[in-house]
Amino acid sequence: MTSPPPTTARGPEVEERFGALRTLAAILKFFAYLVAILGTIGAIISGIENFGYTLGSGLAALIGGLLLTAIAALFLFVYAEIIRLGLAIEHNTFRSAEGQGGRAGPLP
Repeated sequence: MTSPPPTTARGPEVEERFGALRTLAAILKFFAYLVAILGTIGAIISGIENFGYTLGSGLAALIGGLLLTAIAALFLFVYAEIIRLGLAIEHNTFRSAEGQGGRAGPLP
């Protein structure tokens, strides 16, 4: 009976896989923060500017702006995390196959 080959530390070339997806996830997360910050500032300014026109218009502008900002930022965060989740699944699958030494047989 032979023993499995010793596992070696993964080199930096493996960590460079899917660099474009990692970059895209980081960019999406940056834009999510940017949208959250600038959208909140814009909603507050809009609420203040519209406060005196009619009853409740300033409050409606503030709440509507904050709600739309939250939704937009949330979608950007979700897209970034979906990309990161896919990369984590790929990484774990690769490690699992590497740990088995590539000798995974058919399922029972």
